[in-house]
Amino acid sequence: MTLFEQPPPRRARPVEGPFAALARDRRRRRLWTVAIVVAVAVVLGGIVLLGTGADRAVVAWVQDQTGPRTLPADIAAVADHAFLTDEGRDLLTSVGAISERGDALQRSCGVAHAADDHAVAGCYGLAGIFVFIPSDPRVADAAVTTLTHELLHAAYDRLGPGDRERVHVLVGAALDRIPADDPVRRQIDWSVGDHEESRDTELFAYLGSQAWPDGGFDPALEDIYGRYFTDRAALVDVDHRVQGAVDGLFAEYEAALKGLAQAQADAMIARAELDDDRTIYESDRQLYQQDADRYNALDPAERGGWHQDWWGTDGVRHSGTWQEVLAARLADLDARHADLEARAAAVEAADADALARRGAIDAQYADVLAVTKALDPTAPAA
Repeated sequence: MTLFEQPPPRRARPVEGPFAALARDRRRRRLWTVAIVVAVAVVLGGIVLLGTGADRAVVAWVQDQTGPRTLPADIAAVADHAFLTDEGRDLLTSVGAISERGDALQRSCGVAHAADDHAVAGCYGLAGIFVFIPSDPRVADAAVTTLTHELLHAAYDRLGPGDRERVHVLVGAALDRIPADDPVRRQIDWSVGDHEESRDTELFAYLGSQAWPDGGFDPALEDIYGRYFTDRAALVDVDHRVQGAVDGLFAEYEAALKGLAQAQADAMIARAELDDDRTIYESDRQLYQQDADRYNALDPAERGGWHQDWWGTDGVRHSGTWQEVLAARLADLDARHADLEARAAAVEAADADALARRGAIDAQYADVLAVTKALDPTAPAA
């Protein structure tokens, strides 16, 4: 069974509301066929096989006996991107596969209640493979990973006893090459759960569709995978590219949010400094006007007898006649006024830029939301 799990909480808007399903890690769990086999009471050679380990063999036998199935066009298109060998393609047509979504997919995969932290995206059982195909072309190839994962379950069920013994050893050694923090380890653990008997098939499916260490795994394991895939490294890259596309949208959106927050903070600081400097300017202008009025009130004959010291805004001390000091102060005020006007224009431009960024971010939000909905297997068809 193929599932999507929610990512760790984020502080940015994507975790809220419709973004709760975005960028879920793919987790897969085998669709247990026991209930199906019990329900249909498959009779093989006069012996009724119910539950236990025989159910997988029954499923494989029934599917093989029904003959090849015609693949729907959408599944065939997914398969065309899955690097299948002739044997892999033959297995797929033998098993059969269809695409479903929403409640229909959940019912087909035996999901009674939708979980808050994951949603089924595919499964494999007696009826074949069910695959959710995202509607957004940027992430549509997520279905490739789902299809090949489920196909590998079918392949595992058809392995002979000798191959299964080898696979048991090989996938255990292969897992040791996967870093401890690789998400696929968490996916495997979740999928296996309390069903330790399914560990080998889950390892076989997960590692075969999602993991490619440098140089690949043990050649013996790669030979088995090679029965079904022409280029397994390229297959794994499909999964990485889809996840990279989603992560890229998140990163771009969050970077834009951070950029907007920084721009707004810078604009706020600039406006506060502008307001402070305007207050100081207005106080200095009033003081200048008071001194100018006092100077103009003097008898012209007395004006030249006054000398003053004055410190400019540059911190430089100036000395001269009262008239000279007043002229210098007026020139300083004029220069400061021009600077304030230019800064005011810059602040207004920064506010306009922030508004434009907000609009662009809203567009990014809508784009990420579209991908969110496209990746949600529980969402009904548009």
